[in-house]
Amino acid sequence: MKKSIVFKGVFPALITPFDKAGNIDLEALKENVKYYMSVGCAGVAFSGSSGEHAFLTREERIAGIKACKEVIGDGYVIAGAGAQTTAAALEMVQDAKDAGADAALVLSPIGNTTDDGMVAHYEKLGEVGIPLVLYNHPAATGINITLELFERLIAIPNVVGMKETSGSLPFLASILRKYSTDEITLFTGCDDLTLPSCAIGLKAIILATANVAPKQVIDIMNLVQAGKIEEAQKIYWNLAPLTSVIGDESNFPSLLKKAVELVGHPAGDPRLPILPATAEETQAIEDALKIAGLK
Repeated sequence: MKKSIVFKGVFPALITPFDKAGNIDLEALKENVKYYMSVGCAGVAFSGSSGEHAFLTREERIAGIKACKEVIGDGYVIAGAGAQTTAAALEMVQDAKDAGADAALVLSPIGNTTDDGMVAHYEKLGEVGIPLVLYNHPAATGINITLELFERLIAIPNVVGMKETSGSLPFLASILRKYSTDEITLFTGCDDLTLPSCAIGLKAIILATANVAPKQVIDIMNLVQAGKIEEAQKIYWNLAPLTSVIGDESNFPSLLKKAVELVGHPAGDPRLPILPATAEETQAIEDALKIAGLK
């Protein structure tokens, strides 16, 4: 079941930089993308939850995708395109294709959608003709893609894989027992499961932490694949406090943006109702960055 494209490597789940007036800063976005590619990332994922997808206008999403494509070089741009209705998601997927994205990352619709409804949803999106990456995030959507549903969805033309953020290693393992990562893409989206996900065979990652520590995340993947588990463990445990503090979902991605700023890259404040990091939170981030060797 060879798909049209198989992604491998580390993809930062990009933040969206804003200027002091609160507008999207496309030059800063391009600066960040160029940095991630210079340290060995395989590409970027733009306009996901880390990028304040819900707070971007249609015009901003399109402009952001184009900005990423301008500077990505040989890498890939995966564009977030999830929406509540199929009609709205269809517009986003079409925009992603027209703006030059290499794939669309489609969050499951929120609600009580049946398996048959999910299949119909992705079948319709698949007609656009751009590779689609499923995004399983049950904590955010209330919908969990089971192995049975995954098998139905991965059979749809143009569905090339999935970003898995349920936090279940057994679920990942159940997919890997049946499907080769040379045939489909399987990303982990759980920052705290980077090492164990790689250890069971994943070859692709979309992570918020890669905004702040891309080289370390790349090293974890490469060391695991080389069988150097103890070396990978040291990096993984040093990153653990940072992963924990920037992953606070109560005000996400505020602390992530502050961490990006503290390591010297443009970020800006999040858009309301997300609040900027407090002085106490900023200190916690700085402490975690020191443990990770980033300050």
